[in-house]
Amino acid sequence: MTPRLLPACAAAIAGIVLLAGCTPLGSDASASVSASPTALPTEVVDAQAPEGTVDPCDLIKKKTLSSMVGTQMAAGRFNNALSNDGRNICEWRPKSDQKSEPRVQVEVNWGYPDVAAHRALAEEAFGKTRDVKRSIAGATDAYTTPSRRTLGMSVDEYFVKVSYIRPATDGSTAGDITFEIARKVAKNLASS
Repeated sequence: MTPRLLPACAAAIAGIVLLAGCTPLGSDASASVSASPTALPTEVVDAQAPEGTVDPCDLIKKKTLSSMVGTQMAAGRFNNALSNDGRNICEWRPKSDQKSEPRVQVEVNWGYPDVAAHRALAEEAFGKTRDVKRSIAGATDAYTTPSRRTLGMSVDEYFVKVSYIRPATDGSTAGDITFEIARKVAKNLASS
């Protein structure tokens, strides 16, 4: 690598790291930082998933989520900026406009449901992932990122990712909250 390319590479890596700190998993430095294979389509679309695909905003109730995270949450909102023609993402934020965290994201990915591919990308971006040892009814192949704030799993024909974004929380507490949210999401998705 030539010396004049080093600053550009460093800037690109810094941008990816910055985005990865703000959103759950990363594969590129576009509007979305998600552990979806880099060859996947990334254009933003307004249309949701094909008819019959479960809306991720319906997979956990605001009241239940508020109880789990210990903060009054607003209703989940479909995220057009992060969703594309292979996945839908819903995001919950605090009800109070004075707070930006905690945030919760649920991705339902029907276009690229291969858990192994998503897990490999998560490991590239964040390091060695961990198998989830506790059972999640309706889910298989569950894993977490090293921070335990993002959990990926297979539920029916979908890859599902649950992220709990709250940097001030220690890893074990964040991991327990992420697990409980994922457990509820998987249960609701499997029964839909």
